[in-house]
Amino acid sequence: MEHTRQHMHDLIDHLVRAGNAVRYHPSSAVDPFWHQQGGPECFLERPIDFAVARAAPGQPEDLGFSEDEDRIHCLRCWTVITGSDHAFPEFPGRPR
Repeated sequence: MEHTRQHMHDLIDHLVRAGNAVRYHPSSAVDPFWHQQGGPECFLERPIDFAVARAAPGQPEDLGFSEDEDRIHCLRCWTVITGSDHAFPEFPGRPR
């Protein structure tokens, strides 16, 4: 399980460097009880817990969703938190 978590973190790091994901630091807009599937410990794994991943143009299948769709994932358990742009209206730097 630890290997899987590290793999997910490495994947996000790669996506961030490639410009296909950005890190999101949870703020007061995040309800800590909202993400029940992974449990509350998923909010404590590391300072930045979520990423908005976007498929690269022409490669939407690589991330499993279309390039015009945002998905916010828990970086610990990879649960999709939301696909809504309105869930975190203060989110800065969302790539378009």
